[in-house]
Order: sequence, then C-alpha cells, then structure tokens
Amino acid sequence: MRPVARPPTLGIIASLAYGIIAIAPYVFLEVDSTVIDVYYDVSLAGPQFLSLLAVVAFVLFAAGRQGRTEPDTVAGLTLVLGVVLTVLTLAWAVAVPTELVLEGGDVTWFEYHRWVAVVVAALVPVAAAWYTRVLGLV
Repeated sequence: MRPVARPPTLGIIASLAYGIIAIAPYVFLEVDSTVIDVYYDVSLAGPQFLSLLAVVAFVLFAAGRQGRTEPDTVAGLTLVLGVVLTVLTLAWAVAVPTELVLEGGDVTWFEYHRWVAVVVAALVPVAAAWYTRVLGLV
C-alpha cells in the first residue's frame, strides 16, 4: 500500500465504524425502539443524523484514496467534517442522562456506547490530519 493511501484508509474504516456504532443499539438491544430514539434525540444531533456526515467523509476519503478528487481538497474537507462530527458527537454524549442509559437493560456495552462513538468520531479528523501531514500541507 502506498504511504499516501494509508490515512484515507484509516478514514474509511473510521467512517464505516461510526455508521456501525450508530445502528448497533437498534440491532443488539432488546428494548423498545422508543428508548433508543429518546437516547439519540437527547441533543441537537444524535449519531443517527451524524452518521450522514460519516457517509460523506467515507465518500471523500475513498475519492482521495483513488485519486478521483484532489488529495489536498479531500484532506481539508475531511478535517473540517471530522472536527464537526467529533464536537457534535461529544455534545450528544455529554447530554445523555445516565438514567436513560440504564433503561437500555442489563447490557454493559451500552453504558460505554456513547463514549466509543466519540472515540471513533475522533478518528476521522485524526485520519484527515495524518493525510494533510503525509501530503506535506502542514
């Protein structure tokens, strides 16, 4: 793999992981879907909306990796997009009350779901920053 292709590959993986994390409660929790809807609607934007930003980041990283779009444009756009994604995901994670998480049942992973979403969201701007570094833009 070319060294210049590694950062967008990380960005692609992070974007896909964010989408998977966004749908995980719907798939793996055995509770009424209204509990999950309330969980996601606590803040201005929850992961089900923010996963659209992850899809855009996925497309941009893939286009930059394949050389279909100028790599420096992709690096800049994904950096901004990733920072917005991370900040909004963090705002959502902080706004979720603990009592609401406990309504998800006796499932340990659900207690950490929102924080894992923040970490995975942070990988998008990390990949974009790495991409700018590899391209020699900083």
